[in-house]
Amino acid sequence: MNFKLFARNRRGFTLIELIIVIAIIIILTGIAVPLSAGYITERNVYNAATQVQQDLLLAQSLAITHSSGASGWFEIYFYPSDNKYYVETTEDAKFTPPSTKSGKVITRQFNSVLKFSLSQSLLDSGGKINFNNFGNPNPSGESIITIFNTSENKKINVTISTIGRVKIDWVTK
Repeated sequence: MNFKLFARNRRGFTLIELIIVIAIIIILTGIAVPLSAGYITERNVYNAATQVQQDLLLAQSLAITHSSGASGWFEIYFYPSDNKYYVETTEDAKFTPPSTKSGKVITRQFNSVLKFSLSQSLLDSGGKINFNNFGNPNPSGESIITIFNTSENKKINVTISTIGRVKIDWVTK
């Protein structure tokens, strides 16, 4: 007898309750999607800047440990028009612009939603930077590589100071 009462009192969801739950899900999705798209763009810009920073620190470290006073090894060539850069990672590596490579030269290509620009000091040096055996950059002076998405609402600077410090600073987050 109790079973029949329990079965009779069981009810499902009403149509109104289901519509309210679906509306809440749609509203939350409408809020979450734009927020996550901005976050993904921000992460792409930051990851590219981190890669550039790590490659600069690699070239600096190799110059300190393998150079014997001569500057010119372990160069990094930046090509904003091609959206890529080249890193020489061994003593016998040589990149001769525009495309001749020998030894271990790493090519880094930015994805299509990212771009970068160079400060005037880097442009004056032909888009090339290297480090001497003390870790000081050539060209001397502060050099800045600005990485941004195509709509330019997320920008980050990778700065190489005159003493060789490499840091990342957000311009527009």
